[in-house]
Amino acid sequence: MSDPARDVVALCDALEGVLTGDGRARILDAVARKGGLDDALRRLRTHMSAHAFEGFDPETGKLVRRLDQRTRQDGFRVLHAWNHHTHRFTDDIVPVLLLDFFERAKVQEPDARVALAILLDWYFLHLLSLCAMRAWDTPDAGATLDRITRMVAELQGEHGSGHRFVADAETLVIYALSQFHPDEHAYDRVIEKVATLSERHRVDFCRVSAAVLGAHLRWGLWLMYGRDVARMRQDNVGDYPWLLYSVRTLLRAWADRLDAGGDAEPGAHEERGRVLESLLLGLAADPWAFTGRPPPALADHAAEHEEVRALLQTHGARLIDDLESLRPQRDRYAPLSLHFNFPHNAVVAVVTLALLESRPQALPLNALFEPHLDTGPGEETQEGLARALTAFSRGSPDRLGHRGAMLVAYDPLSAMRSYAMTIDAIGKNLGDG
Repeated sequence: MSDPARDVVALCDALEGVLTGDGRARILDAVARKGGLDDALRRLRTHMSAHAFEGFDPETGKLVRRLDQRTRQDGFRVLHAWNHHTHRFTDDIVPVLLLDFFERAKVQEPDARVALAILLDWYFLHLLSLCAMRAWDTPDAGATLDRITRMVAELQGEHGSGHRFVADAETLVIYALSQFHPDEHAYDRVIEKVATLSERHRVDFCRVSAAVLGAHLRWGLWLMYGRDVARMRQDNVGDYPWLLYSVRTLLRAWADRLDAGGDAEPGAHEERGRVLESLLLGLAADPWAFTGRPPPALADHAAEHEEVRALLQTHGARLIDDLESLRPQRDRYAPLSLHFNFPHNAVVAVVTLALLESRPQALPLNALFEPHLDTGPGEETQEGLARALTAFSRGSPDRLGHRGAMLVAYDPLSAMRSYAMTIDAIGKNLGDG
């Protein structure tokens, strides 16, 4: 029987060997050695499906299959997508599905090398995501996540397509979790694993979680449930313990930095600001869930809910003052303006746009969770990317969700409404002590 920790390390070693240096260039040369783009795509498809590339150790495919099987036993499918029409997982892996879509699209005069490079990086991103999900198989999950974060940077560095997908290993875990998984209790088991990490890793994980869950639940509130909070809660029961854990972790981190007078420490002010940004996104997902009675989905988490409510009562006035700096404005990008059904919808849309335009994207998904960033002339802006994703989402009926809802939507006015409701809920909670 194989050793789980050794398998994770072995796959990381194999990926590191390909992602550094000219490993991917050699793969691309091999798949494009003769014939046109269609021939190269067919070769690439074959290699992806078998997890067998030039320069790969023959054992790599076996490692991938073993780690994938262990992840399935935990209740998650990292490499395959859920088909909501057939109610089963796809036979082909996600990278192959996108390759097939691109082949059917018949893009006029695409840059073949760019397209092949993006698709290859997309494939390796999923293997890194699989490694991130198995980090807890190793003796030091935090160190393994740090290693994968460095590998993500290498994937998106000078030796690849130049497309930036995500910022770190924690986001890869969230991306893997965002697919539909029939076993809702599997999410609770992930929370238990995250709780074993260092505070830095917990905060990093919860920053992404709060942003993703906030975008997901706001999408439901505004686009799916007609502003009916009760309906939103009933349809997203599995998300609420995860959201509570994220908000509690971030609120603790923000409050601890206040109590410790952390502004005197180098970088402490900036770190508290980053925590504050993410905390707003988590609270705005459903501010009444934290300032009032716990919703039914949190009935088994009364102590954790009471801690959050108490922290909001104690520090609410200071929190409202600090959040003023994040108030959305009409003429500046705000993360509260972005809504999506699931983060993989947003990531896939970005990669698809890059393939259709033969233009790698310079902004990772995480950039859409940050306040307005100043970019140079001619560079992609957060608002530009968010609007492009919205246009893509509504560009075809097969990209729309239930009742024609866009799966990715950018709406600055909803950001203002979400912010106002969040501040109002926190303010009213101050008088309930």
